[in-house]
Amino acid sequence: MSKLTPHPVFAVVGHPNKGKSSIVATLTRQDAVKISEISGTTTQAQTFDLNIDDQTHYTLVDTPGFQRPRQLMSWCQQHSPNAAERRNTIQAFVNENSPSDNSKFHDEIELLQPILAGAGIIYVVDGSVPYSPEFEAEMTILQWTGQPRMALINPIGGEAYVQEWQDALSQFFSVVRVFNPMTADHQKQFTILSAFAELYEPWRPAIEETIAALTEYFKQLEQQGAFVVAEHIQHMLSHISSIKVPAEFAKSHLQDKLKYDYQSSLRHIEASMQRQLQALFAHPEMQTHAEQLTADYPDLFDTSHWYLYGLDRQKIIALSTSAGAAAGAVIDVGMGGTSLMTGALFGGLLSGAASLFATSKPENLNIKGMPLAGETLTAGPMKELTFIFVVLGRAVDFLEMILRRTHADRSIAELAETNLTTRINSLAKVEQVKLTRLLQKTHKGLSDSELLQLRDWVLTLSLQRPQS
Repeated sequence: MSKLTPHPVFAVVGHPNKGKSSIVATLTRQDAVKISEISGTTTQAQTFDLNIDDQTHYTLVDTPGFQRPRQLMSWCQQHSPNAAERRNTIQAFVNENSPSDNSKFHDEIELLQPILAGAGIIYVVDGSVPYSPEFEAEMTILQWTGQPRMALINPIGGEAYVQEWQDALSQFFSVVRVFNPMTADHQKQFTILSAFAELYEPWRPAIEETIAALTEYFKQLEQQGAFVVAEHIQHMLSHISSIKVPAEFAKSHLQDKLKYDYQSSLRHIEASMQRQLQALFAHPEMQTHAEQLTADYPDLFDTSHWYLYGLDRQKIIALSTSAGAAAGAVIDVGMGGTSLMTGALFGGLLSGAASLFATSKPENLNIKGMPLAGETLTAGPMKELTFIFVVLGRAVDFLEMILRRTHADRSIAELAETNLTTRINSLAKVEQVKLTRLLQKTHKGLSDSELLQLRDWVLTLSLQRPQS
């Protein structure tokens, strides 16, 4: 075996259009990997590094697919005197056929060069199509290189023929795994890396170090993402739009202008949050339009979709009543108990009634009376509990989506129809009330410790991943 580089290098090889580039994108967390349904998109071997804190932990080589494996295999069989010379025979073939000479074996040479230079082999097949003996030539060629190798069955269109492939691949590869780069979570990615540690012992320390580094990295990413969400929720809920009253004006026009300015500002803040999360999670190429996310994601003020992101009316009233009672209890304690808990009772009833009113049309902005010329009118900050939970629900859903999105997924981002009530109910009752009280005071601005509390709740809710 040739001398290996300081960090592991893996060549991802196989037949054209079997998802090789998708696997490279997921395992290196890079949107820069070109992915297409058109066969033959990859024509040159390209290297992609997994970097954490400016340290390269491993390299994947995205290679063209085999084009003429049976002809190559025939040449090798004619030129190899015995099994001990098989690797040398593969090397001789590459030496005799330069890819720059427009050789008909251009793609084979491109994929074999990194393997002969010391790369491990990740062989990719499609588990949704039947196994065929035509693949045996390319598997035999890889076997002749003598490099550590595993096979991944990518269920591109389903798993109908996975068992067939497992039976065949196990005759050529020590490790065979089913791996869907579109949905593979962190643990499934770690499983692939761990398998190579079993295949080639010298790589074990580097791979174990990589898994430890990735585990800590993902944990930090989750916390940073939740903090971005918490900051933007505070920004949205504390935002105030203002407008100067001119000498002559039409009240209806002033109302419309103020409402437009306020809603536009909140939309802008939400879009800023989404862009920051895209950048943080290395998804700059996630499909966008006019610098805003193109997604199955209704407008913030489209109330017909609020049921997807906020709490149902009954839950709103219950939480508001409980939060009001909790606030009243604080007043009772401050009075030394002489109120006989009337503060808790009154606070609960008042908050419940207010929320009942708020669930009617909380998106309306009202300007009362006839303002005088020269006055400044304001809209916000938002105190309506229904809208507050819609803001939270939308942010949590977006974070949850981007947490589970792999870099192989190039589809338009979609958000599951997961009502926030399901997520909130996963919290203990006392936590639900604490979260509600914190959200109710967000319009005043949160302290650093309170912002961290909101971050922790956002992360907890986003990791619930309830079913629709």
